[in-house]
Amino acid sequence: MKIKIVHADNFDELFSRVREVDKSQDIDDELIGTSIDFIKVSDSKMIYCEALVYRAGDDDEEL
Repeated sequence: MKIKIVHADNFDELFSRVREVDKSQDIDDELIGTSIDFIKVSDSKMIYCEALVYRAGDDDEEL
């Protein structure tokens, strides 16, 4: 199993980075889950995070 964490300052940047990470995975890796979270840094700043969970091509482990 592989877990990739992506973060950005806004949603557009986050989704762009998620697409890049997803394209860079091995063809045998299967995306099996995602989770989005927000971290409030200050009253005017948020960090957006998304975790991508992949089952590697040769991985039989279950979540």
